[in-house]
Amino acid sequence: MKRRDVLNGLAMAAAVPAMAKVAVAQETEQLKPQKTASVEGCVALVTGSNRGVGLGFVNVLLERGAKRVYATARNPKNFPAVVALDPSRVVPLELDVNNDAQRQAAAEQARDVTWVINNAAYPGSRIPEERRIRSASSLDDSKMVMETNCWSPAEIARLFIPTIINNGGGAVANVLSAASWFCLPEYSSYSLSKAAAMMMTNGLRAELDRDPILVASVFTGGVDTRASPAGTSGGISPNEHAHQVFDAMARGDTDVYAAGSKGMRDMINADPEAFERGRIKRFYESPLTIPQSHIVIV
Repeated sequence: MKRRDVLNGLAMAAAVPAMAKVAVAQETEQLKPQKTASVEGCVALVTGSNRGVGLGFVNVLLERGAKRVYATARNPKNFPAVVALDPSRVVPLELDVNNDAQRQAAAEQARDVTWVINNAAYPGSRIPEERRIRSASSLDDSKMVMETNCWSPAEIARLFIPTIINNGGGAVANVLSAASWFCLPEYSSYSLSKAAAMMMTNGLRAELDRDPILVASVFTGGVDTRASPAGTSGGISPNEHAHQVFDAMARGDTDVYAAGSKGMRDMINADPEAFERGRIKRFYESPLTIPQSHIVIV
């Protein structure tokens, strides 16, 4: 074999992995539906919209030109302040996400919805031990966390998906957490529920791949709210968080990294074991806490 042939063969062999990567990337791009979701003109339903992240979504939906926003909350006394943002476009709906009758009533009333933002969540008991597995007196509170953060968003999505399709398409955005990727030992049941909700969202996305609905997993990092752990700072505002989420959905992103969560994802990928050990060390030496008065289902 001539030297030139050997060199050509080596060059071809070296190029095969790169060519394979290009081919896989091209095939993936061809298979990926070109879905985007713009706020302007949408009719959105936001769960847990009376404060924090949920209220930020309402503010920015209005700012970006949503046609109507159904703002839901468990306690009607919170409605006046939300409706006052824009009485002509904000429609209040009483909704405990764990109450099936109220879910059904919301779906019957909000027949023009094109977007659902599943934001309502419950971080767990005021008693730290009850938010864990071994130390809990029972798993009743953990089951409530799972019901609120995973099964109820799934039920709401199931109720509204036919409506969204009938109205020409839109989006379902499930607000998850960076804690979907690892366990916060101080809030084990919360991490468990968000990890389950992540897989639930993946399942919805697969089932709706051929339908005109963008299904977004919103991985949220640090947002400054009443429920932020004591002693932490540096997060972004709920309005800034909403802008980041809507910018990503307008690009067609299905995994939405907001409020610094991409940096945390990169840290985990770089050394998963070291990341986990760091969380365990903090758990024993300086555990995170949320003010007890702020632990509520929103």
